[in-house]
Parts: sequence; structure tokens; C-alpha cells
Amino acid sequence: MTDFRASGLGRAALSLLLAGVFAGCTVTTGAVPPATPPTEKPPPVAPSAVPPTALPPRPTVAAATATPSGPDYSPKVQSVWDTKVGADQMRGCSGGSLLPAYGLVQVTPDGETLTWKNTEPKPYVMKKIGPGQWRYEGPTSLDDGTVKMVVTFTGEKTLTMSRSFIPKGEPGCTHMHEYTGEYKWDRP
Repeated sequence: MTDFRASGLGRAALSLLLAGVFAGCTVTTGAVPPATPPTEKPPPVAPSAVPPTALPPRPTVAAATATPSGPDYSPKVQSVWDTKVGADQMRGCSGGSLLPAYGLVQVTPDGETLTWKNTEPKPYVMKKIGPGQWRYEGPTSLDDGTVKMVVTFTGEKTLTMSRSFIPKGEPGCTHMHEYTGEYKWDRP
């Protein structure tokens, strides 16, 4: 071992060397940051009635079918919306993914129904299921299977839609898509 006093390096070099060892084997030439004062221990928390490993209760059928409450952002007049579709989430399908209609959609409210006219040959007439929520379930306008669409107007100028499609030719297959949409203009 080297005797630093005898080598002429002195206490300053030894201090710098030890600081580098304690700082993860790196030597810094700047000032050493001040030490962080120790923090106080948080007060003990009283045990809860529910153990931390317990799972939350499962929703009942009534809760799963309850309609949401809150503001109804459904359009009041006929309007045009621009929709974007997400990737196909397939379940039980042997074929490839599908790309359903998307883009401009004409939405026409009429009391408890809402007509959804996209680029398919016939429009879909949806029923109101809650504030700002509409649903269609039945045959596609192309009559190539069944479709379920649930539209939620999440704001005055925004919407989301979940669409699931079961083709006639493959009844064990479901194609699911999530949409977003943005208001473009009212249609007189």
C-alpha cells in the first residue's frame, strides 16, 4: 500500500481520492453537494378493515347494465363528424383483419333515435341508452353479418365508438374496433 504522506500527495489528494470512492468511483472537481437532512418517519397508519391483498368486489349485473349519468353531449341538430378507427382486435378469427367504414359520418338526432350515416349503403338507426350514449345492434347494412355499435358523445365536439362485428361466414369470429370522432359542421 502506498503511504500518501511519504509520496508528497498529502491530505488534499487523499481526501479527493476518498470522495471519489464514496461517490461511486468517480472523482468530481466541483463542490460536494450538501447532505440531505434525514426525513422524519411517516406516522403509523391504522390498519384498514380490508386487507391490502383483497380484490375489489365484482360488479353486479345491475351495475354492469346501468346507464351513465352526467351531461348529455348528443348533437341537437344534424351534423357531420370525422371519425378515425383503431386497429382490429380479433377473437376466434381464422382470416385477416378488417377495416370498417370510417371518415365523415352524418349524424341525425330525432328524439330517442340517432341516425348514423357513414359510407355504407344504408344508415344505422341507434337507440338512446343513456345521456350522450346510443346503440345499434343488428345486421350490417351490407348484410354480411351482425354488428353492435355504441357511440358516446364525450364532449360537444368529441365522440368515441366501440364496434364489434361477427361475420356470417365465420360465426365464432369477432372483429372489434374503437373509434374516435371530432365534430366538423352542422348540416342544414
